[in-house]
Amino acid sequence: MKILQVGLGGFGRFHLEAWLQLGVRDSLWVCDLSAERRAFAERAGMAPDHIMSDWESMLPQVDVVDIVTPTDSHFALCQAALQQGKDVFVEKPMTMTSGQAVELAELCEQDDRRLQVGYYYRYHPMTLRLLSLIEQDRFGAIRYLTGNFCGFKRARTDVGVTHADAIHFLDLFNALTGSAPQDVFAVTRDHFNRGLEDFSVVLLTYPSGAVAKVESGYVQPGRRRDQVVPGAMTTKEITLVGARATAEVDFENQTLLVHEVHHELRQGVWAAVVGETVSVPIEVCSPVQLVARELQDFLDTVRTRQPARVGPRESGVALARLIEAIYESARTQSRVVLTAEAGVASSAS
Repeated sequence: MKILQVGLGGFGRFHLEAWLQLGVRDSLWVCDLSAERRAFAERAGMAPDHIMSDWESMLPQVDVVDIVTPTDSHFALCQAALQQGKDVFVEKPMTMTSGQAVELAELCEQDDRRLQVGYYYRYHPMTLRLLSLIEQDRFGAIRYLTGNFCGFKRARTDVGVTHADAIHFLDLFNALTGSAPQDVFAVTRDHFNRGLEDFSVVLLTYPSGAVAKVESGYVQPGRRRDQVVPGAMTTKEITLVGARATAEVDFENQTLLVHEVHHELRQGVWAAVVGETVSVPIEVCSPVQLVARELQDFLDTVRTRQPARVGPRESGVALARLIEAIYESARTQSRVVLTAEAGVASSAS
């Protein structure tokens, strides 16, 4: 199987390392417009004749395409690859708009193509363990989810922080609850006056009644060294509050704590019944290892022709519609109601 990776900047370097970790060097070609980035690929061990600046010339010769470029280029690159019969892996977010996402999803369905979206927290051992605990009904009914994806770092120039960072936990919360939110209320700020938000707080309500909050931003302090962005400090944490127990996950510290706490009505007072706190053993994974796991899953999907685990409808169209609802809510300062079919149904004060 011949693979073409388009883009070697930022997260693209992690993809290259992951492909090499998977042992596909001889069947991998990489493309980037930057001579400096192409030189990095050669230093990483890629043969010079497998490194290029023109992705279009190589496209007819490969089987799958891995797109790791700025978000505003995703649609055109995915469309070109799909129209030439290629299966595609594209880093999140899949597209800039829900209309583009729908078009790509329909292309996949018409031509039986596989398109997987890169949400690598879906493959984190802590996420998989948390999903297992949910399936075992360890927490009871999920009442509240929080996510903090914040830290002092460079601001991306293609999309705002909600689209760049918060979207990881928006996707993850959909996976943990097994549903999409039914309404959203959001506040965003553009402190840098770029036309892209650098601060975002999003409140979500799910059909089960569970409430979630996702905070992201470049202006809030982070607590740990970022494993992806050099020199940045970051906080990447989620909390899941259930009727019987609560979980705290720290993705940067790679810890999962389960607090055996619930409330009981005792003599007319709802009292907290506090049990033990358990540190759940978790396999430590680097970002490259996580990317390798999702890329291997993508290759398995291509070979078996099974539906992608993180496919274009649930993690492309649905997330694009949710992001648009978040921006509509922030613009109108009102709650926005979502529907499965149409995305944004209405705004309500």
